[in-house]
Amino acid sequence: MATSAQVAAHAGVSRSTVSQIFNGHEDLFTEATVERVRASARTLGYRPSVAGRTLVRGTSDIVITLIPDVTFNPRLRELIDIVTEGLASAGLTNLLRFAGSGDSLHDTILGLRPYGVISLAPVPPAQRKKMLAQGVHLIEQSTAMQVAIDRAIGQLQARHLVSAGYDSIAVVLPAEAREQAFASPREEGVHQWAAENGVHVLPTVRIAMEHSDVNAAVRQLPTGSVGVAAYNDEVAVAVLGAALYQGRKVPEDLGIIGIDNSPVAHATSPTITTVDYDMKFSGQEIVKTLLRAPGASLDPDAELEVERRLAIVRGGSTRSS
Repeated sequence: MATSAQVAAHAGVSRSTVSQIFNGHEDLFTEATVERVRASARTLGYRPSVAGRTLVRGTSDIVITLIPDVTFNPRLRELIDIVTEGLASAGLTNLLRFAGSGDSLHDTILGLRPYGVISLAPVPPAQRKKMLAQGVHLIEQSTAMQVAIDRAIGQLQARHLVSAGYDSIAVVLPAEAREQAFASPREEGVHQWAAENGVHVLPTVRIAMEHSDVNAAVRQLPTGSVGVAAYNDEVAVAVLGAALYQGRKVPEDLGIIGIDNSPVAHATSPTITTVDYDMKFSGQEIVKTLLRAPGASLDPDAELEVERRLAIVRGGSTRSS
């Protein structure tokens, strides 16, 4: 295995420079120098001592990413992959853990002495206080911003359905309690846009992801021109299957729009119209924030940019507007 001295010689810098870069002091050097050192380390197969770095920095090379307790869909996996790759390029290891683990999470943080914690869900005040008291660099998206983004998604769904010519809108949500933190503001977004534009919204339909339940829910939808704002692509696919089974005309009489732009949305017949968001931008912003000076927080403008980057991906489940 290569040594730090060999990396220094290969990169044309001092051994001290290599040590400082791999111990979290990249800000002391130019981007070109940092990249040259990291490229030499990759070429030579250099791996810094985890124990040594922990002693020098007071923290390990581990970043804990807290995942919300929702369905682990392909788009969430995509975000995790982008964050993990970004952290790896900075010499950090991403450790995944579901949020809401209570005291066991606090014990994990104390034991691992992580470089930082990335929370993809709002952190309860008691947990946040404990983390900050231990000097943990915590990156989280605020509850207010998450709600704002989900409302914007619901508004975008409603706008698309009405522009496609549907006379009324039905919101279809999963019945699972764990999904409600995201489902409720999406529902609110649909209602808000509809109220502002004089559009009729039918009573919200909640479904279990089971054949009989989905079929019963679709039978509740009136005949005529109805647009369905589904919680995500999986719910949209379930509604589509039940609608076709019952002989409903999609997209002529029943239009369906999901959320996530997931692979399943492109595998159905007809394909699912869906709402897409820029995962690459989100993941890179998270990593960039974590690697800044301790105490940095997500840039509100960057979070608003996530909302601005929402886009409709047209499929065959809604009419052409």
